[in-house]
Amino acid sequence: MNGQDRTSVFLPRVRSIRVTDTAGIQSDTCDILLSDHLPSLPIELPPAGAEITIAFGYLFAAQLMGVYIADEVEILGPPGQMRITGYAAAHGTSAGGKKPVSTARTRSWQDGTTIEAMVTTIAAESGFRAAVSADAGKVVLPHIDQIDESDMNLLTRVARDHGLIFKPAGGALVIWKPGEGTTTAGRALPVVSLTPNDVTAWSMRRARRQAYDKVVATYRDFNQSESIDVEVDARPPGVTGVAQVRRLKPVYPSERSARAAAAAEAGRSQRGTTTLRLTLPGRADLQAEGRLRLSRFRPGVDGEWLVTAVQHSLDESGWIATVDAEMS
Repeated sequence: MNGQDRTSVFLPRVRSIRVTDTAGIQSDTCDILLSDHLPSLPIELPPAGAEITIAFGYLFAAQLMGVYIADEVEILGPPGQMRITGYAAAHGTSAGGKKPVSTARTRSWQDGTTIEAMVTTIAAESGFRAAVSADAGKVVLPHIDQIDESDMNLLTRVARDHGLIFKPAGGALVIWKPGEGTTTAGRALPVVSLTPNDVTAWSMRRARRQAYDKVVATYRDFNQSESIDVEVDARPPGVTGVAQVRRLKPVYPSERSARAAAAAEAGRSQRGTTTLRLTLPGRADLQAEGRLRLSRFRPGVDGEWLVTAVQHSLDESGWIATVDAEMS
């Protein structure tokens, strides 16, 4: 905590630790439940904004799971317990100097600004590191007016319109393309190979009602003074009879930006039609945006999957991982 090793203090009191790692816009979270049943030795309340570093592993080998900023502390009983909830995003100034990215701001970003430049600027202002993948960083943006809008919402909107993923994680503002599979330090995530013998439970789900035939986006042609639609095919492979059309609400400033937004939404729709959930013994190489390679399950399940979320739970039952994934 705050750069000091407090394992010996907290570990004997740990009832459970839950770490949630997502590939969406949600901030990664941790939930720590401690036993506070000794009136003569109460646990010291962690200061608001304390930075908590969590590592999981077996025996003497542990791997960093993330850095979380303590935001909520709950004391309950009987029996006496303390629950600490932390977020990768700052909701106030942290002990390490990280500031909220949820405060509304007004400014303009010039035409030609790259995503890397935007994230680097915002990260420097808020005390985070910038972690932008090579492909995502090269995306060039049109002129953007940020009017009474938070940096969090701005980066989420820009990422969504260009088929990217943004979230605060591990002390960084992270943005990347789906499937690139890199850590906040820029290292490639491993492809995890699994068979039925490696998991305790699994399920696969395909839902046609969530599929679209096409995605339509609108841009304004200022020369002709009219609004023009662009369409992108969104029908998922292997799903028949799809007729729904997804129309995006914003009016985009150019055909390029409208087509990019439609393509991004079509990709999200195609990936989200077929989903997978696995429960298995905990392992640190399971991370959001990593890849799974399944074999010997059954046709339709075997193959590569893109991890969208992982929940690591540690309690008296041991270390359990629950993995959600989409068809790659």
